[in-house]
Amino acid sequence: MTFKQLELEDRPVFIKAQSEAPPLIGDTVFTNLFIWRSYYRTVWAEAHGCLCLIARPEGEEPFGLAPVGGGDQLAALDFTLDALKAMTDKPCFRRVPEALAEKIQAAGLPYECLHDRDNDDYVYPAEQLRTLSGRRMHQKKNHYNFFVSHNQFECLPLSDELIPDLLAVQEGWLAIKEEQNISLSHLRHEVESVHELLRHFKDFNQLGLAVKINGRIEGFTMGEIISPDTVLVHLEKANYDIRGLFVALSSHFCEKLPPEIVYVNREQDLGLPGLRHSKESLKPDHMRQKFTITPISN
Repeated sequence: MTFKQLELEDRPVFIKAQSEAPPLIGDTVFTNLFIWRSYYRTVWAEAHGCLCLIARPEGEEPFGLAPVGGGDQLAALDFTLDALKAMTDKPCFRRVPEALAEKIQAAGLPYECLHDRDNDDYVYPAEQLRTLSGRRMHQKKNHYNFFVSHNQFECLPLSDELIPDLLAVQEGWLAIKEEQNISLSHLRHEVESVHELLRHFKDFNQLGLAVKINGRIEGFTMGEIISPDTVLVHLEKANYDIRGLFVALSSHFCEKLPPEIVYVNREQDLGLPGLRHSKESLKPDHMRQKFTITPISN
């Protein structure tokens, strides 16, 4: 089976596979794979009842991702490894969810499994983010109360008409990141991923909202339901100068979620100190651990 480029038309195949085995992490959700395809250049193939994935970032060694779907994941892993060996002399799988790492170890397969803390997903109770109640959320509640008492605001559903305003928020976010000397290459791909998500937010069944303050859009957030009880947040962009705006975005987003949604997956911190502090300050319920899986040479 030949690996092929990821295209928008492939989404139904991925949605079917994800319905058979709902993803526990965000890395292999089709939306993420698609909007980041210019950076990771992901290719895929069907084998053993799974979708096999290989990421090929420019200037970096290719690596495999966890197979998607309800088939034989261990066989799909071996299939992907054979393809990887033709691309690199350092084959490995990255961001592998804990459940698959445990399955590999239980089967006694010749792989070394190393925890990748920087890529663990943060998972929060939706009710906690919505209400901000309890002692552990006291500081966030104070920020939210300050925001409410100092701003006349309204929450708007996402629409095509809002896209120019949302892109303006993105440009403001970009200016701040450039001042922080973040890699321009990474920022370029980040910007492209946001543009892709906005361009296809209807195609990808995105949930989300924008916050307007004094007639101006100052922040927005987007995400999607990835399992019967979990929503994955793809992005939050907002004006850093408005105290409490990020907390308000998260709270009102969760307020509009279907009642069956129990958890909010806010993805990883990538080892960035500021992002880690921000995600930890929201008090996650648990982490979805990920591993780097490397074949052991005989």
